[in-house]
Formats: sequence, structure tokens, C-alpha cells
Amino acid sequence: MKKTIILAVLAVLARPAPAAAQFELEGLNAADLRVMQAGAAVPLPARAAAEKLKLGIVSKAERDEYVTKASLWRPESSLNVAAIDFKIGPYEKMKYAPEELVTCSYVPMKEAYEAGKPNGMSPKFKCRDAKGREFKVKYGGGEVMAEVASSWVLTAIGAYADRMYPVRLNCPDCPSDPFRSEKDPGAWKQGQQVTIEDKIGERIEFKPNTGIGFDEFHNLPDRVGAEALAGMAQFLANSDNKAPNQAIACQKHDVAAGASGKAVCNNPVVLLQDMGISFGGRGLYHNSRMNFKKWAKEKVWDDPRACIMHLNSTHTSSLTGIDSTGRDLHQIGEKARQLMISRLSLLSRAQLIDLFTAARAPLREPYHTAEEWADLFLGKVEKLRKPLGDKTKPDFACPYEVVPPNSAKPPQDPFGHYN
Repeated sequence: MKKTIILAVLAVLARPAPAAAQFELEGLNAADLRVMQAGAAVPLPARAAAEKLKLGIVSKAERDEYVTKASLWRPESSLNVAAIDFKIGPYEKMKYAPEELVTCSYVPMKEAYEAGKPNGMSPKFKCRDAKGREFKVKYGGGEVMAEVASSWVLTAIGAYADRMYPVRLNCPDCPSDPFRSEKDPGAWKQGQQVTIEDKIGERIEFKPNTGIGFDEFHNLPDRVGAEALAGMAQFLANSDNKAPNQAIACQKHDVAAGASGKAVCNNPVVLLQDMGISFGGRGLYHNSRMNFKKWAKEKVWDDPRACIMHLNSTHTSSLTGIDSTGRDLHQIGEKARQLMISRLSLLSRAQLIDLFTAARAPLREPYHTAEEWADLFLGKVEKLRKPLGDKTKPDFACPYEVVPPNSAKPPQDPFGHYN
């Protein structure tokens, strides 16, 4: 009798199911499919995933050891900048094309963040696509544009930065301004221009959100690379460079199991993050961002003969004054200057036009074309190449090949700049 019942059940299970029932077996019904086809996100049932190795919070000693091993730049020989099409993007595998329409469902703050709300001041929220994958969405004006432009430039020339995707977003259940209020779900402007941020790896920290300030860069092993990376922050007018906005990080493919089974990082890197306050200049409370006229007025050099670069420092700057070794944080050596010139010169005018177009810079007031942005960028590269302008002699060199400790002059103003 039991055998007969078992055979009957197996026969029922083996019978082909109607189409609607097939959808239900996959966690979807026919109505859900019609909604998805209409462009609304339907979260799929959660599926068990293999647990990934994560570094988590490490000890202060472990973090400091990672600092002494961190890489700052990819070798120039590994780059193929001329082949990058910035109409598509600078990453080998693009998750999203520029201006692609992405559909997702809103993740409430209490579910998305441990503290129940996002940190920082820039508008952001989390969204979930139809496959259940969550991602960070940034929205707003100049800060989002600046972050795309700066991260694309840095990625192209071989520095480490998170991936930024300028897309349009459909979020049927999103509030109109989800960073500030969740009171009006369903009011999001469909197809709104946003940026999706994709982390290239995990931050290595001994306390949450500690990062690494530029005033700690003297602990990095690559002195030339450290000076050049600080120089890039100044070149791009990245004034919001407090310690949490840089990180010692581990790219996803470099996390491995150590001898004890604990996760370790095989190749820690210095990662520049949150570069939204860049491509601008002096403001009342904070510097402007993606502002053509402001960036045009910002000098490249405070003291060109001493190779001391310019940055309008603010209350959120770690790149200011003199570090603990007695070195002016704004001063770079000749090797760092040549590294910056070499890398930035890899970008063509046509590529820069496409890059600033993708970053939506022409949509930012005061309005200037992508061509004008590209020419302003290249003009600043020329000032790196010729610090004294037309008076720069062919044999010009910075006073130091690599800036040594205790080299700083007495500061001429409260910020340690020189006139």
C-alpha cells in the first residue's frame, strides 16, 4: 500500500505544471511577471549564499602592518588608457552603462543601516534589484557629478577608487527625498539621474569608519606614490579629505584564508573614496564642487619654485599644514611631479570630453561644455609640467627628488600655505 502511494505522489510531481504554477514554483506568479515587464521591481525570495570571507574589524597592530604594505598605484605598464572608451566607462567589466535605466525597490533605513540612518551629509539610500542584490544610490547635484569625474580619472590613470556608475533610476516605491524622509513612498521621479556606487573592496579598519588621513601618509612604503596621490587630491581640489574618506582596503579578489583560517588581505591598497567635493574651489562653509569658474580660479601651485601645491583646506581636510615628520603636506618631490605628469598625460582631450559628458558636468551651473571642462583640465596639467609658466626652464626640477622629513618652511599663514 505504501509503495502504491509513493508511486502516485512521484507521478504527480513529475507531471508538467501549468505556466502560472511554474511561476509560483519560482517564487513568482503571473501577476508579478506582468509587473516586472512594466518596469517595477519585484524582490525575489532570499536564497542561501555561500558565506564569503570578510576581514571585519582588525586589531590596531594588524591595521598598521597593512599600512606598511599598501600599494598606491597600479604599474603604468599594466594600463591601456588609450583603449578606454569613456562613452562606455573606465572599468573592464561595466555593471551599468552610462544613463542605463535601472529598476529597483527601496530598502528602508532601519533595514539598510545599522544605525537606522545613513552617515554623512550627501544624499544617498540603498536599493534592491529583482535578484535581491542591494546597492548604494547617490543623488543630487554637483557632488555626485564630481565623484564620477574624479573616480573615473583616478581609475584610468592607475589609482584606486570605488566604481561609480551614472545611471537613471526607476524606484516605484522610493520616497521623493529618501535621505531625509520616508513619508511619501512612491513619489520618486522615475528615470531620475543618479549614481550607483560599487565598492571595489573591504576597508581594513581597527574601528569603524577610521580610514587614513593624508597626515598619516608618511607611514606608507611608497614615498613617491604617496606624494603623487596627495598631489592628485590637490590637483582635483578634493578638500573633503578627512581620514574616513580614504582607506586602507582589500580588493575582493585579494581576500584569502590565512594559516589559522582567518581572513587576510594579500595586497592591501590605498583607496580614495567620497571625492564629491572636488573640481571646485573656495566657498563660505565648504568648498564648491563641479564648479567650472571656481576650479578655474584655483591655483595649481602656492609656491612653484618649492613645488608646494595649492588646496583651499577646510575643516574636513587632513591634507593641511605639516605632518608629524616635519614635512609640508602640500610639497611634492620631482619624482612625484613626473609621476603625475606621466599618468595625467595618458588622457586625451577626446577622452576627457567623453568623461566630463558622462559625469554630466555640462548640466552643472555655471554651464560650460564638456570641451571647456576638458581644456581646463589639460591647462592644469600644463601648469604641472611648467610650474613657472613660460619662464619655466627646460631643466626645471623640484628642490627634492623625494621630500625628506623636517623639510617644511615656517608657515606663512594659519593653513601652512605660502604666498
